[in-house]
Amino acid sequence: MKKLFASAALALGLIANAHAVIFNSQTAIPDSMVLINFNGTGLDWVYAGPIAPNEFGPNQIAPASYRAAEGWRTATAAEWASHPAWNDFIAPGNPGNIVNPGTFTDHSAYLFTTEYWSDFSHVDAQDFAAGRVTDGVNGVVSGVPETIYVRTSAVSGRVPEPGSVALLLSGVIGLGAARRRKARK
Repeated sequence: MKKLFASAALALGLIANAHAVIFNSQTAIPDSMVLINFNGTGLDWVYAGPIAPNEFGPNQIAPASYRAAEGWRTATAAEWASHPAWNDFIAPGNPGNIVNPGTFTDHSAYLFTTEYWSDFSHVDAQDFAAGRVTDGVNGVVSGVPETIYVRTSAVSGRVPEPGSVALLLSGVIGLGAARRRKARK
């Protein structure tokens, strides 16, 4: 009987520590939901959720380390000083012309990724607009702030356009031909 209770307690402990997310960390966050190379800073920013990490219990909003494999992390003080504003997350070409922040649940109007960090499906941009925003380290870390995370942009590491690959290959082939000619002399 003791073994049964010990096994049940262990199972409950593991469940309590599991991330309650809609999309697990094996599902990459699409670039279309991220501010890529925000203002040419070399940083990508993601809007992760409507509360601070662990504010209402473990993993309500997962910490940045949950998606460390994608490069997400907390910001340095210098990076945090230039973090995006709430309205930077308005989706490009949004037909809604958002003027006032509110609660957003529509990904076509507003860029947020709560489902990748939690079981939430909204953000409260009015909190962000009022300056209540954090990454769990920087900013306001309690009082229901919004959560954003940063990563170093991989813009230069993205898959190149087919034309640029052809150009690169022709350069490599030309370099090889030049070396062969020089070796024959």
